Amino acid sequence: MATISQFNGQERVNAAMAAAALRKNGSVSGLSATAAVRQPDVVTISDSARAIAAATKAVSDAPAVREDRVNEIKAAIAAGTYAVDSRRLASKLLTSHGI
Repeated sequence: MATISQFNGQERVNAAMAAAALRKNGSVSGLSATAAVRQPDVVTISDSARAIAAATKAVSDAPAVREDRVNEIKAAIAAGTYAVDSRRLASKLLTSHGI
């Protein structure tokens, strides 16, 4: 018996039509119509994936600039009460440059 890969031209068309007719009649290899019914695909998402998706959404929904903090600093600068801790600033600069 030849396999489908060995067919060419009109033989391939005839084989496809025969296979379609068999499927339509429900007589593929003697299987009943209920046995030929495919079950739908199922996807299950783990709790970890849900947590990652929720965290990603929260980060993407967060504003890029904290307006409340910017307004506080602007008000402190305008009032002359904003002070910079020079040691902390220097430490952060060194850390950010890997020194």
